[in-house]
Amino acid sequence: MYMVLHALAIPVDIRNICVFTAPIFASFTAIAAYLLTSEVTKKHGAGLLAALFIGLSPSYMSRSVAGSYDNEGVAIFALVFSFYVFIKACNTGSILWSVGSALSYFYMVASWGGYSFIINIIPIFVLFTLITHKPE
Repeated sequence: MYMVLHALAIPVDIRNICVFTAPIFASFTAIAAYLLTSEVTKKHGAGLLAALFIGLSPSYMSRSVAGSYDNEGVAIFALVFSFYVFIKACNTGSILWSVGSALSYFYMVASWGGYSFIINIIPIFVLFTLITHKPE
């Protein structure tokens, strides 16, 4: 990010990047929570409530405050977004969303050691789908 901004001739201090990384990704997480919940429930009101709840969650708020330069603010966005893209790929059956799911999973693995959550939950979802004989 720092190098991209300097390449665009936008002078920014590396300290500012560290301060604002977590809040920026917190807003991305709220958007991803909205998209995931809207995709699962097909109701936009539920998506708005999910975005509100993740924005008000004290445990997430403590990980995404300005100046908290830790990988969890970025990784929780990657976690929620990976689930959204996977569910979107399942619902549409599109190869484009499947590639997006693989790329978002790769991003999740690169950003946080908690990628084992995704490794465990996706097979459970697939097994449940096979047992219930539901296509979605």
